[in-house]
Amino acid sequence: MRSIISGTGVALPPTVVTNEDLTKVMDTDPEWISSRTGVLERRIASPGQTSSSLGAEAGTSALADAGVDTGDVDALIVATMTPDFYAPGPAPLVQHAMGLERSIPAFCIRQQCSGFLYGLEMGDALIGSGKAKNVLVIGAEVHAGVQPWITAWDRLQEEGIPPTPEEWDLATRNRAWAVLFGDGAGAVLLQATDRDDVGILATRLFTDGEHFGLIHIPALGSASRPFIDAGQIEREEHIPLMQGPLLYRQAVRLMPEALNTVLEETGHSVDDVDLVVAHQANERILDGVRKRMGVDATVVPQNLQHYGNTTAGTLPILFHELREEGRVESGMELPP
Repeated sequence: MRSIISGTGVALPPTVVTNEDLTKVMDTDPEWISSRTGVLERRIASPGQTSSSLGAEAGTSALADAGVDTGDVDALIVATMTPDFYAPGPAPLVQHAMGLERSIPAFCIRQQCSGFLYGLEMGDALIGSGKAKNVLVIGAEVHAGVQPWITAWDRLQEEGIPPTPEEWDLATRNRAWAVLFGDGAGAVLLQATDRDDVGILATRLFTDGEHFGLIHIPALGSASRPFIDAGQIEREEHIPLMQGPLLYRQAVRLMPEALNTVLEETGHSVDDVDLVVAHQANERILDGVRKRMGVDATVVPQNLQHYGNTTAGTLPILFHELREEGRVESGMELPP
């Protein structure tokens, strides 16, 4: 039994924050941001919008697109690095908000940028094993609360009061990563098919925990005792740390390697590939992947200029947009 994607959906907050807007809350330059990241603007969730609420909206759209009722969903998988709460995870919240059956399993995936791929792997395995026929896979993120400039931004929008010197300094110190991220959610419905000429042909996931320090949040976990206190906030250990150059080198090398592994296993070559739906982290990374593969932006497209890095949301959002544009058709070779 194979899995096919029969429906897609997205949920994007209406608020657009441009690079020019960010100059109001930090010391940065719009051209500096766009030339180094490719990001021109990003969506930012409003207070009250959460990863689970965006995920539920995207999931509902995917079911409508596939023409499948909520009662026919056999499993739910939600990937995020920005859950609504430390506990519980977002999957049961999405299940409840969508009105899915209480008898189904609802999995929470915390694999950050690769979370949606892990969700696809799990969904495909559930279908392949015969445990499910319809699996809803969602990637959803609300980075707004993590952004070091969000307090100043909210007050500026609501009251017209500019950032304090302390808020300006905090945002400026963290601008290397703070300009990258945006909010949004995407969803796909995986359905079982007995056809052997369509569907997911092969998947490969790789893990290297040695390099966890390339991007991580030091606090908010069992490595700290207590897992959060005022001292950690004062030391800004609740804010992500990122080693951009090293992360870039890892991504540019490993993404093509993973792609080539799957192509070899299925008897394909790069020349057979119609589209590569790649994670939208940074335009320079995508350019590096294109050069290593010997292809251009028509094969490895991007939409990060509009949304930034939505982490677990990038792949389903991009895939949905490519479908809407008519660039995804049955029978195409589409390695994510």
